[in-house]
Amino acid sequence: MNIKVSNLNRLTTVQHLLNLFVPFGVVQSVKIVKKDITGRSQGTGYVKMDRFSGNSAINGLNYFRFMNFYIEVSEAPM
Repeated sequence: MNIKVSNLNRLTTVQHLLNLFVPFGVVQSVKIVKKDITGRSQGTGYVKMDRFSGNSAINGLNYFRFMNFYIEVSEAPM
């Protein structure tokens, strides 16, 4: 399952996102979307997990306060 994480603090790293999702299960991959020219975060990331763990993470983290931002966590459209 691919999970979209929106409204991330621009200072969020891949390691931060990984640490946030690991308590819900095995994380297969993590990506933070960055601007091409500057390499700065766009405030969106993607996490890949199995469906059961992914649903648990979505339920547990949607509108969770993370690094002083309320993140939005949902299944990413295919």
